[in-house]
Amino acid sequence: MTELPTKVSKTVVPYKKHKTWARTFECRPQYYFQPETIDEVISIVNTARKSRRAVMTVGSGHSPSDLTMTGDWLVNLDKFNGVVAENPSADGKYTDLTVEAGMRLYELEALLAKKNLALQNLGSISEQSVAGVISTGTHGSSPYHGLISQQVVDITIVDGMGKLVKCSQKIKPGLFRAALLSLGKIGLISYVTVRAVPAFRIRSCQEVITYETLLDQFEKIWTSDEYVRVWWFPYTERCVLWRASKTLDAVSRPRKSWYGTTMGRLFYESLLWVSVHIFPRLTPYVERFVFARQYGTDETYGHGDVAVQDSVEGLNMDCLFSQYVDEWSAPLTNGPEIIRSLKKSIDQGRKTGDFFVHSPVEVRCSNTTCPNSAEPQDLTTRTPTSFGPVFGNQVRPYLDNAPRLKWAPQDKVTNGQLTLYINATMYRPFRSRAPIRKWFTVFEETLDAAGGKPHWAKNFIGSSDAKEAAETRAKAAGSRLRDDSMVGFKSKMDEWYGDDLRSFQRVRKEVDPYGVFLSGIPWVRRNGIVEEEEIQSVEKWRAEGDAKHEVQP
Repeated sequence: MTELPTKVSKTVVPYKKHKTWARTFECRPQYYFQPETIDEVISIVNTARKSRRAVMTVGSGHSPSDLTMTGDWLVNLDKFNGVVAENPSADGKYTDLTVEAGMRLYELEALLAKKNLALQNLGSISEQSVAGVISTGTHGSSPYHGLISQQVVDITIVDGMGKLVKCSQKIKPGLFRAALLSLGKIGLISYVTVRAVPAFRIRSCQEVITYETLLDQFEKIWTSDEYVRVWWFPYTERCVLWRASKTLDAVSRPRKSWYGTTMGRLFYESLLWVSVHIFPRLTPYVERFVFARQYGTDETYGHGDVAVQDSVEGLNMDCLFSQYVDEWSAPLTNGPEIIRSLKKSIDQGRKTGDFFVHSPVEVRCSNTTCPNSAEPQDLTTRTPTSFGPVFGNQVRPYLDNAPRLKWAPQDKVTNGQLTLYINATMYRPFRSRAPIRKWFTVFEETLDAAGGKPHWAKNFIGSSDAKEAAETRAKAAGSRLRDDSMVGFKSKMDEWYGDDLRSFQRVRKEVDPYGVFLSGIPWVRRNGIVEEEEIQSVEKWRAEGDAKHEVQP
């Protein structure tokens, strides 16, 4: 193994494996580092370059994919989690907080709460690091808010030459658009400035609706509140509609949760284990039983269960168990067609016993259009309960997987400018494997036909041509393709991202000419994120010490 300088070696965590939260993948890197200072971070990057090694940065490992799997050097920034600067606006409408990028969201949320501040929008959980939550395109569920990275004012990276480089919408805007959704390939994100707003509570109404009501009211639902999400339970013919907006009301008692109790949770997971490993045809009955215990069966559209919570508690969700997740985006206007097609496939799969699905199928929306304007946002009429964001930036990351839709002012939001996000979750009861290939293949083919693209961090299987090639290779080797193998979408990337992908690749080469951050090459290669010529050049340099890539001290 590479002999490390003292400054670097003292940050090594010995014999450390890296696992995803869901235990879907694990790896043993050559070194696992946990630096505490920016000097240590820079030293690791410089040592990696001189040693011709690659660096992968990880946080909580909440992506269930093998995106962060590596046998190279792995850097975890959990101990690089301090506050650098705090800059409140003169009008009190927002505060810009610069933090070290390893800070977890729950740490940031606690820090902000003490200052009577809050993040403006969240995904489903708060375990990710600040760098991690923006690096794969995390989003919430709102017709007014976009990606979580929309709250970012600026980013500072350590590039492949070990230099600190700051970027924003005005400073190195190309680098900024790449770093806002970097997949860990645009340097090592070190500092992030986040735009927070005064702390707020949300008043939510949770309603049980029928499948038919979802389709009948689809046009109205998504713009009816500031935050909206739907959980669809296909075997019950029911959905749960959750809508919320900011409020000045006092906090009320939280909703009861059957599977939020220890016994309910254990019982549900045990039923899932039996249905996965012993009797798959039991699955629809398990889902019906659990839905009835958790939500009841009567439709409550128009008179649902109301709760008032602080923003973090209200926007976060209980993700229950270890899981595979396949999520795609598509134009929201294609939503009814997508849902009908998926229902037909699910019903057919159940009838033939070909596959069964777990619930819920989560249906959400976001507004990832933006004015792409550097002009200051007019906040003169904004109140504590105003809908929508105080923008940290108004640009789209190059690799945002949402469809390219036309921007419109926030007071004129329509379904036509919104992105549908829909995911298929398959639980892994007690961290055991569950069959996903048949269901996820149907899911992906449906979303691809409807103009969709996969979420970077999830368990997308891949294109049909890639699956055929992978199966052929496995057969030639005397083995079979694993049911949960991800073979990628390399053949689709140019069609999906075009000039934006080429811009991302150009920026990547500029900030990382030696490929220090070109780690996890199997994932990169099968998804076409980096040009094959560059991958081969970096591989050759690492293996043979190509003279034209002489390392600079």
